[in-house]
Amino acid sequence: MESFWDIINVPLGWLIKLCYDIIPNYAVSLIIFALMIKILLLPLSLKQHKNSLKQASLRPREAAIVKKYKNRTDRNSQQKKQEEIQRLYQAENYNQFAGCLPLLIQFPLIICIFNIVKSPLRYLCGLGSDVVKLITDKAGTVDQIQALNALRADFGAYSPLHESIAALDPSGLPSFSIFGVDLASTPADGVAWLLIIPVLNFLATFFSTKVIRKLSYKSPQMESQDASSTASLKIMEFTMPLLTTFIAYNTPGVIGIYWIYQSILGILQQFLLVKWKPYPVFTEEDYKDAERLMMGKPLKKKKKIQGEEKDPNRPRVRSLHHIDDDEYNAKVVESEEQKKARSENKDGVSGDGMLSPFPMKDYSDKKTNK
Repeated sequence: MESFWDIINVPLGWLIKLCYDIIPNYAVSLIIFALMIKILLLPLSLKQHKNSLKQASLRPREAAIVKKYKNRTDRNSQQKKQEEIQRLYQAENYNQFAGCLPLLIQFPLIICIFNIVKSPLRYLCGLGSDVVKLITDKAGTVDQIQALNALRADFGAYSPLHESIAALDPSGLPSFSIFGVDLASTPADGVAWLLIIPVLNFLATFFSTKVIRKLSYKSPQMESQDASSTASLKIMEFTMPLLTTFIAYNTPGVIGIYWIYQSILGILQQFLLVKWKPYPVFTEEDYKDAERLMMGKPLKKKKKIQGEEKDPNRPRVRSLHHIDDDEYNAKVVESEEQKKARSENKDGVSGDGMLSPFPMKDYSDKKTNK
């Protein structure tokens, strides 16, 4: 099992040590590390957002199904509603579980960071298991954090034990102490300042859950949930923050600080994703069209808007009542002389006393008031 976790722990430990070398303060270097993790997981976050956009594009049709079973609360009707929604998802190749992967990855990362913090000699200093045993045996403890503190306090006494220890830079040994507070200790140990971390962890997780849920897409099915389902969601809003607070209370302070950073960066990432590709907005007519299609009815033709300009490239439709189009065009189209004559005499008599071909009728463009 140790070798399996080492596949993840070793590169993550190297990455944390790199951040610490840039800024030798774990509270600050963890910000860089959390940002790197967000960047590494960005492809999964983009896939999750695209999956939400796919579901949002199905909103009118999903809303039509929900409306169909709106007043039917029996078990059979609710099952049929779920089946119709699932058939819609399958037909459009939408996977409703594809967005869970980034969230599921966070928990193994927390376990890895916990292992890295609890085993700094192995993962932050890069020492082998046999060398770590030499140091812990001389320090008289199995706790690697205490052994690291002893190594830092008397480096000369440990360097002869192995060449890899002598190759270490004493000034570059990791330290979790910030302003006299050891972040490798747990708040449960009774350190007063560390008790702030679980409290901040609860607030950060609670507000990030609220904000991210508000920025995320909500399906019509979720919006139409009954009071019992709404109460369950309210309970879940507190369950996750309480769980993270419990973990932050019983694990090293570094874990809680990392989780706080992830919550804040999660809000920022979701905000940027929604700004980059916002969810589609539908009109009332779109929802009505989806309902007509679901009931097998044809879509209504869109009414022509008054004052809408005609497409000049659109071919003119000729009447079927006139066989000879040329003769028909000659009768309908006015010549320049006829227009001039009609403008001179509105009564249908031209200037030379001849009757106009268009008597008593004005063909000029007029706007009618309705």
